[in-house]
Amino acid sequence: MKERRPLCIPKKKVKKLKKTYKEQEIPRGLQEEIRQRFLIEEQSFIKARRRKRRLQGFGVSLAIVMITTSSLLFNSQVRSFAEDLPILGSVIELILGERFTDQSEKIDIQVPKIHTQNEKENKTIHGLNQKYFHEGQADFKKAEKEYGNLETDHYQVLGDYQKIVDDDRFLVIERQITQTAADSHVEKRYDTIDKKNSVQLSLPLLFKDDTYLSVLTKEVKRQMAEQVKEDPSKYYWTEQDIQEGTIEKPTLVTPTRSFYLNKEHQLVLTFSQYEIAPGYMGTPEFVIPKSVTKTILASEDYLDH
Repeated sequence: MKERRPLCIPKKKVKKLKKTYKEQEIPRGLQEEIRQRFLIEEQSFIKARRRKRRLQGFGVSLAIVMITTSSLLFNSQVRSFAEDLPILGSVIELILGERFTDQSEKIDIQVPKIHTQNEKENKTIHGLNQKYFHEGQADFKKAEKEYGNLETDHYQVLGDYQKIVDDDRFLVIERQITQTAADSHVEKRYDTIDKKNSVQLSLPLLFKDDTYLSVLTKEVKRQMAEQVKEDPSKYYWTEQDIQEGTIEKPTLVTPTRSFYLNKEHQLVLTFSQYEIAPGYMGTPEFVIPKSVTKTILASEDYLDH
C-alpha cells in the first residue's frame, strides 16, 4: 500500500500568503472577535476532518481553514489562546448573584450569576457575571432616581432572569426588567454562549461577512408583512408613521441587534418595546429559518449540531 503524502502548497503561493497576511492591519476592536471566530471554525473543521477521514497534514489544512475564514488570523498567540481556553462543563447553574431592593421592595432587581466548576478561570463567564452585577446595580439606581421621590406607591420595578436554552451546545440567558406605573414597560436582554468554544456569540461572529445585514432585514420585513396580513390586530410602524414624526425610522438589523438562539438552534432577532411597533405589541421577535441563515453563516453547519 502506497504511503500518502501530505498536501503540499507551492513555495511561491506560501510566500504570497505570508506577505498578504503581514501587510494587513488588524483593527484593535476586531482582535478578540477574530480569535473567537477562529475557535468556532477550528472546531467545525476538526469535526468535518474526522467525518471525511482525510489524512492531510494538519498544519497545512488548518492554515487553509483560517485563510478561508479570515485572511487576518493565524499566529502563535491565537493558537495558544485556543489551546488554553477553559471549556464549559455540562453542569451550569444560574443562581441569584445579587439582589438590589429598596425598603418598600417596590424596586427589586435580582441579578443572576453563572455558576460552573471553572467560572473563575473562564474569562467569558467571569465577564458576563461582572456585566450582570454592574448592569443590575445601574438598573436599581436608575429606578430609584425615577421613582424614589414619588408620593404615590403605585409603581413597581422588577428585575428577573431565566435560562431559556441549556443544551450540549448553547447556553442562553434572558434578563428582564419590568416597570409598572401609569403604564408598563418591559425590557429584555439576551446572552448566547457557545459552551463548546466558551465564546459569547455576536451577529458579526456568526456570519462570514456583512451580507447578513441585508438578508436578515429582508426576512424581518417579509415576516412583518405576513403577520399583519394574517392578523389585522398586529401593527408595525409604517413609513407614514415615520413621516408624521410618530417614531424615528428604526434600523431593523445592525451588528448589535439583540438576538438569541432557540431550542432548535434557530436565530431569533428581538426588538425593544415601542421600537418597531406600538406598546401593546410587546417585545417583537422574529425566528429566522435555517434555510435563510445557512448559506451566510461563517460555518454553514454551525447551527446544525
